[in-house]
Amino acid sequence: MLVVTLGVLVVLVVFTTAGTMWLVKTRPSQEHDPDTKFWYGFAGLCVLAPTILISAAASPWASLTLLAVSAGTGCWVNKLASHSVAVRIATTARSQYAREQAALAARHEEVLTRWSRYELDPGAAIDFPSMSDVRVPETSALVKAAALAEQLLRDTDGGTSPGGEGEPGYPEAIMLLELAFHRAEQAARSGAAARHVLTDTGCYLTTITGQCA
Repeated sequence: MLVVTLGVLVVLVVFTTAGTMWLVKTRPSQEHDPDTKFWYGFAGLCVLAPTILISAAASPWASLTLLAVSAGTGCWVNKLASHSVAVRIATTARSQYAREQAALAARHEEVLTRWSRYELDPGAAIDFPSMSDVRVPETSALVKAAALAEQLLRDTDGGTSPGGEGEPGYPEAIMLLELAFHRAEQAARSGAAARHVLTDTGCYLTTITGQCA
């Protein structure tokens, strides 16, 4: 009878310790409540302490056995729970990384698409020729920024880590690309405003002199 009772108590201690340790290690990070760890631990202790103390009144050896089982179970579940938390954190980090990379790639593609319009659209190519002229400082800077972003995108780590001290990563390269494109567009529009415009008589009228050329 004593053996059966001890077996039942061992099962109770194992499940209580395992459940308490698992909840203490895994739930606080999911529930975003630091007090959760205390309450889960307190609830488990309220079950374990009476079980072990009551068994001590009947048999000190039974109490020591339950205490050893509880300690061993706690250590084992602690390792499992720590591994589970580490895996979850790594999975979350990979998902966040993938979302950030997708957003950066979308911004990258948007700039390239807007830039390509100045080459593929005949009207835009005529109105803003400087967007394809690398002799223009702003366009030259845009070409360099595009090359840097493309190079970092092809890097093994996706370009999120700097290639070296003082060198930008992929996110920084996208910011530089967007800034360079904005400046190139501004320069192109300013240049277009200063060039000749076609008048109704078929001559070109400059916005500076007001005379036909």
